[in-house]
Amino acid sequence: MKRLRWPVVLASLLVVGLAVGVTWAFWPRDQVAPQPRERQYEAFTACLLTDDQGLAGELAGAAWAGMQRVSVAESIRVQYLAVAGPQTSANALAYFNTLALDGCRVVVAVGEAPVAALEQGRSRFPGSRYVTVGSDRPVEGVRGVPATTAADVRAGVEMVVREAWTTTR
Repeated sequence: MKRLRWPVVLASLLVVGLAVGVTWAFWPRDQVAPQPRERQYEAFTACLLTDDQGLAGELAGAAWAGMQRVSVAESIRVQYLAVAGPQTSANALAYFNTLALDGCRVVVAVGEAPVAALEQGRSRFPGSRYVTVGSDRPVEGVRGVPATTAADVRAGVEMVVREAWTTTR
């Protein structure tokens, strides 16, 4: 009976040793911390105010594309807000105020009511920069981007937003 114990003890030690060896061989080495899944943004936000068509409007879509290009390149936040309800400057002014109070450093307005609201409300928020797309009325302190083609609107808005970002760094 005593003889039978040694082979069992040796087999058990061999199984335990093999399990420890396999565990050690496959144990993860110096794991690298996973990359953050969210984007890290700079402290700068550019905002787009549109009419009730939102980004579906040709000019608004082009302006948004320009803003997105700057966002990707410079890690700035961009957001938009579409004016719901009556397309009047009085109604759009509430939406404009929302963006300005939200800390938008650049506000781009596209559409008749949003442009009128920007022109009316901008004096209350002097720390921001203002851009109108397609407006024929020159306004002091407001950059205008002509609505010639969608590509020109995209490039013009991109240039103005990038310029605003680089001068605030």
